[in-house]
This record gives sequence, structure tokens and C-alpha cells, in this order.
Amino acid sequence: MKALIIVDMVNDLYDGVLNNEKYANTIIPGIQTLLEHCRKNASEWVIVYSNDAHREGDPELKIWGPHAMEGTKGAEVIPALKPTGAENEVISGKRFYSAFDGTGLKEILEEKGVNECVVVGQHTHCCVRHTCNSIYMLSMAIKVPSDCVCVFEGQDNQQALEYLKAIYGATITTSDEIINSSRTL
Repeated sequence: MKALIIVDMVNDLYDGVLNNEKYANTIIPGIQTLLEHCRKNASEWVIVYSNDAHREGDPELKIWGPHAMEGTKGAEVIPALKPTGAENEVISGKRFYSAFDGTGLKEILEEKGVNECVVVGQHTHCCVRHTCNSIYMLSMAIKVPSDCVCVFEGQDNQQALEYLKAIYGATITTSDEIINSSRTL
């Protein structure tokens, strides 16, 4: 079983207070294609929406200011990637950079027998990176499609991808390669 982990594709990190629309728009088509594939092959995939859902006093707010506060529109998934409520979808609010810290995601994926995670979303050098670290610590395979992750202004996406490959053994691939490899199995 595989998991598609969609990191922080929420309103406040798209066109809200921490606007990254310019870069996020470049990755939405690839994520949409992967989502469609995972939905059509629901028996093989768990789809995880790992979304910032902050509370007052969260450490991250000292760095980035208030954003994606739990229960607000800013913490909702952007309309282009909206969850359908399907049985294989998991909405997982997070208060820290990693999709796994304090969320129960580890137990959910273990229960479903997941041994490979495809990580997409924002930001390659921050929350995607910390999520990959958690996956690495669980000894699961990591794939990161380069057309489905982005950084924000002033950061180097290629350098962030090289870090994921060198430090966590992530396979850097594309959304098309992931879909095509699934079809040949």
C-alpha cells in the first residue's frame, strides 16, 4: 500500500497571509493528476491531506505569524485539490512542520500497511523536508515528484530536492513516472 501525502496546500499558504500562489500554481496540475490516479486506484493508495491547523501558542507562529488557524478558512484545502470524502482519504491537521508530529499519522499508515510514501505540496525546504525525515525514521520508501513540490520566494527547490535524496534516500521523480510505474506492476 502507498500513501500520497499532500502537504500544506491550504488557503493561507496559497493566496492568504503567507501567499505562495506564484509557485503553488506550478505544482497544482501535477498534484491533480496524481490525485486522480490515486482515486481511481483507491485500493492501492491512501490519500493524506496534511494541513497546517494551528492553535494559539504554537511555536511556528512565533516564526511565521498567525496562519492556517485550526477551524478557519485559511486552514482549509484549496478548492483545486478539495477532498472528496472518499474512504481512502485522511484529513490530518498538523501544528508542527512534519505531517507526523503529534498527528497520529504514523499509526494510521501502519494500520493500513503503507510502506511507501509519495510526498507533494509545500514547502520543499521546510514541511516537505520534515515530513520526509519522519518517513525516513519509519523506514518507509520516499518518493518526491519534482513537479509537485515547491519552495517560496528566495529558496532553491533543486537544492532542497538534492537534500531529500542525499540525506533521506528519497527517490526524486515526476508525477508521470509515478503513474506509469503503477501501471506496469
